[in-house]
Amino acid sequence: MAENIPSPDWQQLHIHFVAIGGIGMSALARIAVHRGSTVSGCDGVDGPVLDGLRERAITCHVGHSPAHLDGVDIVVYSTAVPLDSPEMAAAAERGIRIVHRGSFLAWLQDGHETVAVSGAHGKTTTTWIVANALIRAGLDPTVAVGGLVADLDGNSRCGTGGIFVTEADESDRSFLRLSPKYPVITNIDADHLDHYAGIGEIRDAFAQFAEPGPGGAVIACIDGPHVEDILSGVRGRKITYGIGRGDIAAENVRLEPSRAVYDAVLPGCTLRDVVISMPGVHNVQNSLAALALAHELDLPMDAVCDALANTSHVGRRLEFRGCERGVSVYDDYAHHPAEIAATLEAARMLAPKRLVGIFQPHRYTRTLHLQREFGRAFDRLDLLLIAPIYAASEPPIEGVTSALIARRIEELGDVETELTADFDTAAGRLSADLEPGDTLITLGAGDVWQVGDAVLKDMKQADAA
Repeated sequence: MAENIPSPDWQQLHIHFVAIGGIGMSALARIAVHRGSTVSGCDGVDGPVLDGLRERAITCHVGHSPAHLDGVDIVVYSTAVPLDSPEMAAAAERGIRIVHRGSFLAWLQDGHETVAVSGAHGKTTTTWIVANALIRAGLDPTVAVGGLVADLDGNSRCGTGGIFVTEADESDRSFLRLSPKYPVITNIDADHLDHYAGIGEIRDAFAQFAEPGPGGAVIACIDGPHVEDILSGVRGRKITYGIGRGDIAAENVRLEPSRAVYDAVLPGCTLRDVVISMPGVHNVQNSLAALALAHELDLPMDAVCDALANTSHVGRRLEFRGCERGVSVYDDYAHHPAEIAATLEAARMLAPKRLVGIFQPHRYTRTLHLQREFGRAFDRLDLLLIAPIYAASEPPIEGVTSALIARRIEELGDVETELTADFDTAAGRLSADLEPGDTLITLGAGDVWQVGDAVLKDMKQADAA
């Protein structure tokens, strides 16, 4: 149960979400309105996410104002929202209950057996793979995903079953507000160093998260660093998975351009030729988490394997945007060096000729702290353009620009790199340079996907002229 929140009568509540356009916040808003609450929200900019919420009878305001609080019982906010902003300050003055997003998620999942997926990377895709397996196995879970999924017509679903599958955000420690029966850990890596002093604090937080609820078990990938170390201190049951190792292991892995095939070794049996309908070793690992949970719940493996072979992609995860003039364009949310390297390894198989990328660094702090790791992350590319930093909610840091990454790539990497001043310049450069058979991939957690769409538009218009 989330702290200081009584058992709700959902139909009697008016809940207001500040920054409702965020991918995590919008999922919670959708679930709340499905449960019968009156839901409203506001965000700094309009866009497709808000349009989708309005279609579900959610009032969405553009901009922030205390006037939005009339009749509101609860205000939900995220870490990115300053508590001294006019809307938040007015809510406090009026005595309206103010609840952090993480606590509200804990409230929503109260009374369910929760599967909470966290990790430095891969948690969004893994959440959806796990959820899809449970859906197709007939468990009808409630789901909250940190990305848009075509099969969900959004990023959430409300089921009648007793399981709640959710992505759990480690970035601000809010995952520690949950009490999952089945915590899932995809990996542990240095990131979000604006909230953590270093990898030691990150490991400590994951060690807390890893303690399963009564009767449950932590499900964890042991292929990367740190995970096995923290598991040694976990008191509850542990289920491990990995490539060629762990309680659930993938062997004989065969990578193909649009999927991967492997043999899954489980306690007491081996499943031959398991297909995951997403490319890359990282997605083999992600699918093993679903097999581990399915084995734990004694689900029919035929249904689970069918789900893995037919799992739709999450938006902005190696998403195909289109093809013009023989040039294919993909987009990916990857913004951490490890994510980028894994994504480009998979993307390389999709590129018959050159693989060209444009990267938009995400946050000044990440650029500063991980600049050296970025230096080696792009080696699968033939050409890389680097756009200005996407600040998100951060103020600039003196001396921290995209040039830091370019310099590190020059020192440590093996890819031709150029800085680009803005998206229009990048799109023009790429439209003129890309040739039939080339593949373009846009990388970053901001709005860099616009470059790929602009390139496709430019090429289409040029051909029509």
